[in-house]
Amino acid sequence: MKGGEKKMGKRKWWWCLVAVIAVCFTFGSAHALPVQSIPDLVSITFWERSGGSSPTAYTFGIGSPQLTVRLTDPLSASNMDFGEGREPYDVFYSDAGGVFDINGEYVTIEALYNRVAPTGGGLNLAEVGLNFTSGPIEYANAVAGSLALGDNAVPSSVAFAVDGDLLTHTVMGNTVGQSDRLRVTVGFASTANTAPVPEPATMLLLGCGLAGIAACKRRFQKN
Repeated sequence: MKGGEKKMGKRKWWWCLVAVIAVCFTFGSAHALPVQSIPDLVSITFWERSGGSSPTAYTFGIGSPQLTVRLTDPLSASNMDFGEGREPYDVFYSDAGGVFDINGEYVTIEALYNRVAPTGGGLNLAEVGLNFTSGPIEYANAVAGSLALGDNAVPSSVAFAVDGDLLTHTVMGNTVGQSDRLRVTVGFASTANTAPVPEPATMLLLGCGLAGIAACKRRFQKN
């Protein structure tokens, strides 16, 4: 093989290597981050408004039993994370559908409320905020799901849970005669800010590609 052809051969296998790596990382999937694993996160605050001119703040550490356990039914004054007897709340890490998941990328807020119209509805969530070792609070920025029930529910009010305004709140209704809980599931920008991670199948593809490139290189060297 002439000098120019050898250089061309080297270029070919080198560019093959670059192409294989690019393909592998393209097919790697982006994995969202569990809320508990967000860097420098120390606690989560829930602002709930059951009356008065401003909401009440309830703050729990990221590893607290309030967030890492979904309470068994029925919720009550002696079985709740916060609230009161007529409106007990349960908060926990979850998936997008509101199913408990200690490594979940979302936070779910559930409640019971035993008053019907004309009384206003329950589960009055103003905001959910992430508290870090330094820097500003990060408010939830997306509603992944919700469940409004009863004759005093205002389903459209769920948008107030992620509007960054502590003076607005959700009105999810009541649970009189219901077997389900009122629910709001929220997500955060920080859980989505993760780089693509190659999956096992992708790494296998990369290994096969590298083996093929090595074989091509030996072939060029022999020629």
